[in-house]
Amino acid sequence: MLYRKIVFITVLTASLIASLTVRSEGADEAKTPSQGAAKGTAVRSARQAVTSTTFSPAATEFLQQPFASQLVTLNPSGSPQVTVMWFKYENGALLFTTTTDRNKFRNMQKDSRAVFSVVDPTNMYKWVIVHGKLSVVEGRDPKTFYSGLAEHYLKAESLAEWRKTALMDRRTVLRLTPKQITTMGFPQE
Repeated sequence: MLYRKIVFITVLTASLIASLTVRSEGADEAKTPSQGAAKGTAVRSARQAVTSTTFSPAATEFLQQPFASQLVTLNPSGSPQVTVMWFKYENGALLFTTTTDRNKFRNMQKDSRAVFSVVDPTNMYKWVIVHGKLSVVEGRDPKTFYSGLAEHYLKAESLAEWRKTALMDRRTVLRLTPKQITTMGFPQE
């Protein structure tokens, strides 16, 4: 069963990356100085996926934006459980909040592997995908964290409405520690 889960996640991720890395003819060729590249340097295609174990400065800046993300955990059956989430980038990791009665929390307790993705809403060729392990953040007030996320994501009127309906009981903070980071659309440093 574990083998099936691994194969499924691998195929799902590879399909996502393959669908986003469609290249036009000649897109990977280096530009010459007359085409805008600095003398002696090659310019990579903006559609080239780059894999790393740490976030680049450009990806870190991108992750400061209030973009909706997708967090994928594994259900007990091995099928993916996808949730659109608010998130916070902090010290090389991604933080989320959820309640302890939600599927993603129960899934994390059985299998901590997770995949995070976020796409620039104005440019589908600029994105970050993170494979890693989820853990509970100890010693952090979940209510304060959740309120901070809401202030980052919502404008004044929406924030006031959110405060009336936000579920604060049984809340916890989760950290996704990256094992592999794949990005597209960022300058190479």
